Amino acid sequence: MTTIQTSSAWRRQLPASVRAQAMILLRNPSLIVAAVALPVVLYLVLGTTGGHQPQHGVAYAAYTLCSMGAYAGGAIMLLNFGTTLAVERGQGIDRLFRASPMRPWTYLAAKGLVAVVVAVLSFAVLSLASATLTDADLSPARLAELTARLLFGSVAFLAMGMALGYLAGPTSASPVATLSYLLLSMASGMFMPLDQLPDAVRHVAHYLPTYHYAQLAWGTLHAADEPWTTAAGWLGGYALVFFALAARLYQRNQARRFS
Repeated sequence: MTTIQTSSAWRRQLPASVRAQAMILLRNPSLIVAAVALPVVLYLVLGTTGGHQPQHGVAYAAYTLCSMGAYAGGAIMLLNFGTTLAVERGQGIDRLFRASPMRPWTYLAAKGLVAVVVAVLSFAVLSLASATLTDADLSPARLAELTARLLFGSVAFLAMGMALGYLAGPTSASPVATLSYLLLSMASGMFMPLDQLPDAVRHVAHYLPTYHYAQLAWGTLHAADEPWTTAAGWLGGYALVFFALAARLYQRNQARRFS
């Protein structure tokens, strides 16, 4: 196939794959509802209850908005991307690729783009809830910066979800991802301030991807414990590791099934 033909095929395949992934998601709206509604419920419970002191000089509702935005971004990439990848792999989607001209990377790119759209929707609903129901009082410019930071940091969890999709089975992926991400989020201070966690947990937190993702989000309010460059560096390193792991797992999976 010539370069022109390959480029033309790519332009047709990717939009078609995105539409297909969007239709799959719309036909299973529970994933969208969970991705959008759960962070809002957690935010309203954790960010509006009384008795909380300002964190790093900012209102607790604003601080918690960043926390729940980070929680939502990572959860969407792991659950809406990673677990559905495992389920569809169990359904034999790789056999379809072998019998069609579509390449696996086109399918993965489409799933990733749809996950990004869901993440933006989740951030938008969180921001609306914050503006109408709390005293967070973040400007549109600050909310836009927070969204950009969350999308950037979510790439690490997209890579983690891809690795999970090729590592876990179709029935085990969801509980493994849900429990693992919940523990990582709790240990990183997303549900309660880090200074309220045990000393051992606070020490381990500094090596977790969720910790640096939350720090990147809190940095929007200048309420982080590390510079954004440090958080971005950690997340970039995690992304490289998990993308490399995903590629290795994909190759192993293909060798087992088709060699």
